[in-house]
Amino acid sequence: MNRNAGAQAEQLYSEAVQETPPNRNKLDRLVDLLCDHPQLIYDTFFAKAHKAAEIAVDIWHGTGDIKVNDRILILTVPALWGWTVMEETLCHAPPPELLETRYPQLAQQFLKLAELTLAHPNTTPGPVVRRTIQALTRFWPEIINACVSLKTQSPAWRQLYEATLRRADSLIQLSEQSNDPALQMHLAKFFETEASIFTAAPQPGGSPRSRLNLDRVPSQHAYISKTALVTRGERARQQLVQLLPSSDNMRLCSTSFITATINSIVYLMNLRPQFCEQLLERLINWYDAINSSEQTMTRLQSVVIGKTLRIALLQLYTRNHMSAYSEILKHKLDALGGPEWARWQEFQKRERERRLRHEAWERSLVPPKKASEEGPQSARWVPAPGDGQEKSAPEDGQVEPAYQPAPGADVDVNTDLPPLKPLAEVLGVNSSRSNSEDNQIELLEERTKRVKLDKEQEEVVVSDMEIEVPEKELEIPDKELQQAAVENDSQIETEMQDALGSEPPFEMLAMDAMSPDTRQNHLMEAIRRVIRGSERMRKFIEHKRVLHSIDTAGKPAPRSRTLEENMVQQVQLVANCYLVLFEACRARHLPGNMGASTEWSSMHACVEDILQYVVDAPQELYELAMALLYELWMSVVTSDPELKCTPDKPDSEFSVLALYLRWCEHIFDAIVKHSVRLATQQADTTPAAQTADGSAVVPELKEEKSQTEPSELILAFIRDAPYILPALLAKVAECLKSPSTAPLGLAVLETAIEIRPPIFITGLDILLEYAASPDRATRSGCIQVILKHCSSRSSLLPRMSLAAKSHFVRGVRLAEKQSVELEKQVASIFNRVDKVLPVGELAVTEAVEARKREALALRKQKKQAIEAGLAVYAELFLKLCAKHMELLVVMFVAYKGLSATVQVIIRRIITPLIKSMADTPAVIIPVLKQFPVGTETLAQRIVFLLCVNTARVPARELVQAVLNMCDARRLDGNFLAYLGNGMERAEVHKRLPTIVAMLNGSAGPQMLVSEFFTRVTTSYLNQPSVLTPTELLVALHEPAVVNTEKKAEEAVRVFGAMTNTDGTLKFPPRVFDEALAQLAGRAFVPVLMLKTAFIYREQHHGVADVAVKNLLQTLIERKVWEMRSSLLNAFISLFRTMLPDALPLVKSIPPNILQMMAKIDARFGVPAS
Repeated sequence: MNRNAGAQAEQLYSEAVQETPPNRNKLDRLVDLLCDHPQLIYDTFFAKAHKAAEIAVDIWHGTGDIKVNDRILILTVPALWGWTVMEETLCHAPPPELLETRYPQLAQQFLKLAELTLAHPNTTPGPVVRRTIQALTRFWPEIINACVSLKTQSPAWRQLYEATLRRADSLIQLSEQSNDPALQMHLAKFFETEASIFTAAPQPGGSPRSRLNLDRVPSQHAYISKTALVTRGERARQQLVQLLPSSDNMRLCSTSFITATINSIVYLMNLRPQFCEQLLERLINWYDAINSSEQTMTRLQSVVIGKTLRIALLQLYTRNHMSAYSEILKHKLDALGGPEWARWQEFQKRERERRLRHEAWERSLVPPKKASEEGPQSARWVPAPGDGQEKSAPEDGQVEPAYQPAPGADVDVNTDLPPLKPLAEVLGVNSSRSNSEDNQIELLEERTKRVKLDKEQEEVVVSDMEIEVPEKELEIPDKELQQAAVENDSQIETEMQDALGSEPPFEMLAMDAMSPDTRQNHLMEAIRRVIRGSERMRKFIEHKRVLHSIDTAGKPAPRSRTLEENMVQQVQLVANCYLVLFEACRARHLPGNMGASTEWSSMHACVEDILQYVVDAPQELYELAMALLYELWMSVVTSDPELKCTPDKPDSEFSVLALYLRWCEHIFDAIVKHSVRLATQQADTTPAAQTADGSAVVPELKEEKSQTEPSELILAFIRDAPYILPALLAKVAECLKSPSTAPLGLAVLETAIEIRPPIFITGLDILLEYAASPDRATRSGCIQVILKHCSSRSSLLPRMSLAAKSHFVRGVRLAEKQSVELEKQVASIFNRVDKVLPVGELAVTEAVEARKREALALRKQKKQAIEAGLAVYAELFLKLCAKHMELLVVMFVAYKGLSATVQVIIRRIITPLIKSMADTPAVIIPVLKQFPVGTETLAQRIVFLLCVNTARVPARELVQAVLNMCDARRLDGNFLAYLGNGMERAEVHKRLPTIVAMLNGSAGPQMLVSEFFTRVTTSYLNQPSVLTPTELLVALHEPAVVNTEKKAEEAVRVFGAMTNTDGTLKFPPRVFDEALAQLAGRAFVPVLMLKTAFIYREQHHGVADVAVKNLLQTLIERKVWEMRSSLLNAFISLFRTMLPDALPLVKSIPPNILQMMAKIDARFGVPAS
């Protein structure tokens, strides 16, 4: 079997490594096979795994001979496989015969390779570094456990422990230096491991998991210091919390990293509950601090991290072994809030309720039997003995009956469950009689009488003598209201029959038996009856409205179904009257009129009373309102089946359609106002109240809020109404004007435009209008809904784009106007005439400086306000540009004619948008290519933002596009300054004259040229620098660069003056030495070379003397006097500065040449010797 496994393993390994790149799936299968046959690892494959990882590390660190471009592709997969095999080998127990001999040797090889890998984390692929950390994290507790369990003093194990300790220290140093969130996630797991194994085991009742802990380490171990391990455990806990980013240190503000660290901290609390209070306090303090600043985290990050923290603490709270810290956790969860905690509490409340009722139901089923009917083994109910009393002995031949608690009453589920009291104590009976069997039966019968079991609903209703139940207080008013409603209906029905009793019955003849005059008389009689009925019904409606307005101990007046049904019938009749009237008027070509001055006034007033009745209580009477609207709409469809009269413009004021639209508007307006009031009330009651001891109390309205959201009623109307005018959404739009009601408006509009497509465009227009709201939450909510539909409905993009452009242009005009006003205010400061003129030069100077300070403060304040205002108007536009970059052309067009102040603001507000395009620059390149003349600074800003990350090389497609654009439009070097690390060697040489041509002696161009030089000479991961510093300095002496005259000399000065972050010179003297040596050997010697030597000597005085003298010696040997006169003049100047150190070189110059040189510069005269 082992032989077959060995052959299979060799075949898998051979097939995997022969593919290019190596086959990762086959290597994974090989790992599984080796885990099943560990002897193969010790025989062969540990060496192969170690070699695969070691070769990769050597090449990545520059000691191998493979090409740079092949590093990642070929070596990463085998290296990861090697670390996996080594980890699985060392983190599992070896065969006993190898434990003392082979295992320590393999572990030392593993640790040595880990040291080499972590020594250069920046040049090693991230997956390999993270795999190394993971392996060390697993290996660290294994080696501690082995050293403690073996109880050996072998030098091999001692050396192995000390080497592992050094590697653990190196991980701590790596954590302080690295800015990689993915790397720090693995280091967080390492700190969690150290903090758990280097602390004592939890107290009894703590975590049930059995893991390595500090209690297993003896105090007098041969080479393990228990005190040192305690210190490491404390430091690990501190470093784990310190990994969380703060407002002062945002290097690791990654959502995945933060959530992983939070989970590690909470998991450590689970393993070591004794540190729960300490770690929890620091974690909550960090969370409060990180959320106190808007610039620390985005809204999405805050939501995700907050939810992760709440869920983690809730899971910890539910652990049985965390009961000692439940109060602390509960207090923190109450402070954090969130739907998870609220749902859990609600679930616990229902569960306690169910359990208590079930227990009460079971207890109430105990039958009151006689003692003679009970067998000796019966478990009859026996009350618990009272305090300080002894339990009487059972009768002979009987087993003492088991204790059962008395039938308990329901309790307040919002409080902790109190222990059930003995029955004698509950009933107030002398406990001395409780041991008598007859007494027990009497007490049980008494108790059973006081418990009423509803067999149909299986509910226990507790009597007034028991603990007070909140549900009872709610059931009685409901029954009272139901009874009052029945009585009220009967009374109203009787009164309505009495009121209508005076009307004689209406007898309708057959239609074919009636003449036209009779038919007309019947019709008018029916209408008169409707009018008279309307007059009588108004009295009942007015009476009912009075009942609604009366507050009887806070209870609402009972509803009358009879009255509401009659209202529906009345509306049906009125609608039919409308139809009849207008059919008659249309046939006679007469205008219809049902105004207050006509015979229809009573009927019209009744309809208005019904409407007002519904409007007064829109939520309670919602069903009635819908029934009335549907009756009216059916009449509309009956009168105009094809809906020829446009619903938004009825043909008459008193038509059924006009009546329906009026009702619809008034009811919707009442519903909106009711919802606004509800939203305002809920907003006012949101902050939790506090008791005297400071603990939080859940508001009473919280449960009601969870049942009925303010937006539900509005959305129900929009969904259920037979027809609504889109213009009615303007009433919802009013909510967006106030920050307190804006959430209601957003919730309605977001859902309404989806459930009612005909109003979609109107709702979208409202959202687009308020997408430039001054309130940040309102604006963000509108934009979020707009972008949601922008992705799913491409046909809406023109409409959205037009609104976004309009907002942006409006903001630009306003900013420009404010900018002009700012300049006028600044000018007025300097033109202001003081009442008392300063006397003396010093006083005048101080007055001028004071005005400058005043103007500067004003300018700063106003610019901030202008920028904030323009950002509001541009937010939607920029969000759409992120999805459709072609819209950015609008910004270029607007940018061209603006003042410098507004142009600077625009360049700032586009920063987040352009930075988000850094990974996909192809989407912005087409816009960048066609930027208008006069907007070069905006285009330069975009190129800069795409390349601002110095840790990465610009995309090749971006570099090529900008280079082509510079060639086609003859742009200056400002566009190229940040592209140096993305160019090829030939391109750098070609563009170098353009870069140098920017120099004019000022600091701005010098900074850009310095940035270009830095990028060209910097190496990146898997990519060497484009030019070495020596090559760049030599390239500055090419004829194309030298032709820029003094600018080339300035470029050399910039090159030599470049510094590192610590202030030291960036390029060492050897760069100048090598460059001057190469230049001196060329056929054509540029004059700039001698100026470079002069600059070199200025910047590195003393160090440069040798190289300069060698340069002079070379030029003398090459007979510089036979070259160009300009070169000879430069030679003479440099030679003179080197005196007297250069006197020995005079011997190499012929006397006649010395005389000629003396004529050129008399100070050069040196006698020949």
